Amino acid sequence: MNLNQTPVRSLPGVGPSKETDLAALGIHTIGDLLHAYPFRYEDRRVKPLAAWNDGERITVRATVAGTATVRWRGAKSMMTARLRVDGQSTVLATWFSQHYLKSKMTDGRVVMVTGKWNQEKRLIVVSETSFDASEQTRVNVPFLPVYHASKSFGSRQLHQLILKALDLYADELPELLPFALAKKYRLWSHRDAVCAMHQPNTAEDLRQARRRLAFEEFLLFQMQLHWFRQHRTEPQGLEKQVRTDALTEFAAGLPAPLTGAQLAACKEILEDLQGPKMMARLLQGDVGSGKTWVALFACYAAFSAGFQSALMAPTEILAEQHHREAVRVLSKFGMQARLLTGSVGSKERKSILDGLARGEVHVVIGTHALLTDDVAFDKLGLVITDEQHRFGVSQRSVLRAKGESPDVLMLSATPIPRTLALAVYGDVDVSVLNELPRGRQPIQTLAYSMKHEDEVLRLVRRALDKGQQAYIVAPTIEESETVEMAAVTEIYERLQDKLAGFQVQLLHGKMSAREKDDIMRDFRDKASQVLVATTVIEVGIDVPNATVMVIYNAERFGLAQLHQLRGRVGRGSEASTCVLLAEVNSDTAKARIETMVATQDGFAIAEKDLELRGPGEFLGVRQSGLPQFAVGDIVRDHNIMTVAREEATAMLKSDSFWLSPAYETLRQAIAQLPEQAFYRD
Repeated sequence: MNLNQTPVRSLPGVGPSKETDLAALGIHTIGDLLHAYPFRYEDRRVKPLAAWNDGERITVRATVAGTATVRWRGAKSMMTARLRVDGQSTVLATWFSQHYLKSKMTDGRVVMVTGKWNQEKRLIVVSETSFDASEQTRVNVPFLPVYHASKSFGSRQLHQLILKALDLYADELPELLPFALAKKYRLWSHRDAVCAMHQPNTAEDLRQARRRLAFEEFLLFQMQLHWFRQHRTEPQGLEKQVRTDALTEFAAGLPAPLTGAQLAACKEILEDLQGPKMMARLLQGDVGSGKTWVALFACYAAFSAGFQSALMAPTEILAEQHHREAVRVLSKFGMQARLLTGSVGSKERKSILDGLARGEVHVVIGTHALLTDDVAFDKLGLVITDEQHRFGVSQRSVLRAKGESPDVLMLSATPIPRTLALAVYGDVDVSVLNELPRGRQPIQTLAYSMKHEDEVLRLVRRALDKGQQAYIVAPTIEESETVEMAAVTEIYERLQDKLAGFQVQLLHGKMSAREKDDIMRDFRDKASQVLVATTVIEVGIDVPNATVMVIYNAERFGLAQLHQLRGRVGRGSEASTCVLLAEVNSDTAKARIETMVATQDGFAIAEKDLELRGPGEFLGVRQSGLPQFAVGDIVRDHNIMTVAREEATAMLKSDSFWLSPAYETLRQAIAQLPEQAFYRD
């Protein structure tokens, strides 16, 4: 039975309505359902009172002591009861809007509750309650899976459906890895790993399940990467006769001097362009380090040798920013730079396409619009992708195919170690920009607890009174986009009152691309003073007048993501401030906040992130700016990625992989991989 072709409606209890709800979650087949893994686990192991930490979610088996009381405030209720734990100690527990449980809360009754522990008040704010064995089948588990779900189909409901599917179909799960490879690394079977992901009994079960599934998806990713590389790499590139004084002439035309790091990167690119081998270079630059000027030098060098360049960005507003800078810098050299996005009208689009085909347009900057069949070049010699992780492998291949072995430059604002860059991006050369341009003001980073919100907003108002602008970032909430949208909307509505007198706008991921671009343009053009947003502002917006950023619940973000967000301010000549509003309730969260306050060095932050996100960490936010996987994390699991890369390289070079029946299932899996199988836009 092919579970990837077996519709989810074949599962008992799944009718048309549930089928629609599951489809909205990307689940169409039994295979999709079984491989819809939890994004985190709640630790439900019952611990004694002495082991409870303040702010921690705990699960406890307790006895009701006395009678529960209910108080009302309008239509909302709060029920309170005393619970006896560990046989003698008494703690207080509260339930909000669950007054209907009062009749069950009788003196002496055994109850199992899960909730957040307040050490100072000796209080549990209860989120889940169960009273008997039949109700405790899901609650009384050591690790409770939490899934990406929706309002109409919750995490609990999804878990129960997955358990039902495992009972019926677990034995049908195919084994992708040959026995010898699994034995070599002592990997669990695919079946056992999938089962353990949904129903782990111990922390070691989770570790082994993740280890197996991470290796498998990394292996498939690396094989796909190698496959595309083999099909697009030509043995020879196009040697470009770049003038020897090109870098000197380019630097002289800039409004400010290049940093030492920018000069070094430009020289490395120049050497690549002049050589016979096709350039494949990754330019890593910390936020605000000046990657755009280095990219524009590459365009100028290609132009001086008689070639055209294409720069592809993931959003229209980022493409517009690159285009404005390209016109400002390159026009003085007689270069024509044009912008091609989905918003370009048909008449202008025809003019651009004609100019590209005739060689009159020397640089085209755009979004996915560059990938359409009618975009043709006279002599494409250089392809640049910005925030290149946001484009799939095949998308980047389409753009390169519009030229004859064009040189390739990839830009990334996520600093990662060279070994990790090789594992993710393949056999590329790496240039690093680790200096900030002169005149850039350092960003002051402050940390406050959430109870100091009003004090922080007074700081925001002082900046607004000076004519400056501010970003307000809502907390990231992984449970669902709907919940996250509700969180940012609630902050937006509150701040409209607290920041009265200033134009406050709202931006979130549920908006259309056009709506997002319009709102960001308004902010860029100072039509609004405050932008309340989710992490959609993480890349692609450059507003020098924005000098303040406030990040709510900063403890919920990964270090790299916090650093990316902070980089939205500090882009002008005025001093800037980033405020982290956080409730620090773990050592890891504390270390993240302390690191952000202590340093602005993106490479130091990346190393700290790597240190904090060890193999035993199952919870937390994934690092932004890198390819995402269902189970594996390329930062935390970089050792697994390295091994997978070595195995993929060796296998694809061996005759046995292409001929042996032992690899048949793996060969089929690779052949069926969808485009961009491991990338998310």
